[in-house]
Amino acid sequence: MIHLKFREFLLGKKDFILSHTEYKRAILVGQLCLLTVALCTAYLILDISNQVYHGLIFQIGCACLALVALLFNRARFYTTAKLILAFSINLTVFGFAQVEPKEVGLYMFYIPTSLGALAAFGYEERRKSILLILLPISFFALSQLTDISFIQKTSHRADLDQLNFIINFGGSLLASVFIIYFLIRVNYSSEANLVANEKQLIEKNNELSKLNTELDRFVYSTSHDLMAPLSSVKGLIYLTRMSEDKNETSSLLSMMEERVESLQKFIRDISDYSRNSRIEVTNENFSIHKLVKSILENLRFYPNIKKINIELNIPANLHIISDPNRIQIVLSNLITNSIKYSDISKENCFVKISTSIHETEVQFRIEDNGIGIKEDHLNSVFEMFYKASENSEGSGLGLYIVKQTIEKLNGTISVSSKYRMGTSFLVSIPLKEKGQLTNPLLALDDQPT
Repeated sequence: MIHLKFREFLLGKKDFILSHTEYKRAILVGQLCLLTVALCTAYLILDISNQVYHGLIFQIGCACLALVALLFNRARFYTTAKLILAFSINLTVFGFAQVEPKEVGLYMFYIPTSLGALAAFGYEERRKSILLILLPISFFALSQLTDISFIQKTSHRADLDQLNFIINFGGSLLASVFIIYFLIRVNYSSEANLVANEKQLIEKNNELSKLNTELDRFVYSTSHDLMAPLSSVKGLIYLTRMSEDKNETSSLLSMMEERVESLQKFIRDISDYSRNSRIEVTNENFSIHKLVKSILENLRFYPNIKKINIELNIPANLHIISDPNRIQIVLSNLITNSIKYSDISKENCFVKISTSIHETEVQFRIEDNGIGIKEDHLNSVFEMFYKASENSEGSGLGLYIVKQTIEKLNGTISVSSKYRMGTSFLVSIPLKEKGQLTNPLLALDDQPT
């Protein structure tokens, strides 16, 4: 809070500056203005307490000009503020150095004024900083070659020379260290930003490489999976035209229908993949039971589905807050796979679908006693276009889309399977995140259906 108030004092209430470097330099100039006022005040108090009055007006004048520079700095006239501060300090140092003994070391203040010019204007305005560096050099040369003076010294206290030397040394050292620290800090910040940007660039390049690889595979596999059923349909159409047998024609039409359905499924997969990538996550209150029932209703004519015992263990009144469209994509793919790769040769062929709430997440488990997945395929089933079974007739996009969709919801998915015995998928979706309702469970009937 104190830091914010101090920054507001240096820059004004409207302290938004587009350039970060310009912002830092404006802060530096404001701090140098205050340091100048503090040094002038220290000299003023010292002289008054020792009844030395010849330089009071010039000390007050330098302090006032430093305050004027601060006001220009607050008003966004940064160049004007820098010039006023630089000229006022150099002129004051020149005036006092002409009448004070060299032993007090007033010339030391030319060093921080030169450093301040470099730091305040920077490399972008190096011509201005060079001109302001030439200013103390010119004043120093002028003081060595001439006796010009605009301060009339009326008295001298030899006992104060040592004290003046300490103040001059301490003030010039403090200002120089402060300016150099500023330059080091700006350089450090720039290097840190470069490292961060480089790291981000590497991550983006890796991500782009991955996306390009996936895109190449996607284009190749998509063209292949689109052309295969179309070529089959084209061949079947030719055979249908040649055939005069109604039974054969009917069989050919059924085969064409299967190819078209396969093509439709592939297009739906592509559509799901595209929607998941582009559309933002939405949070709605919806019924899991109704969602799963809707999925099963769409699968009621699926081949061999009547031979499969589907066990639904979901509370009828379970509502959650999440993205219903993405949950539908996940569950639809997993349930369809369990049905598609069921083993109808088994006496009790089943697919079990269950849902449970665990603190801040909802878990879905889809398990079956189907043909299963071989162990050496388990680590690859979520890859794009990967087909774990030689019996697979799909595009190989389904489980890839499932994993991408779950990651979009910040969830996780795991799979366990034994070949010829069955497969189980466990999906966990978080329900309590920033900006979401803290109580995702709106109603829960303990009796499963």
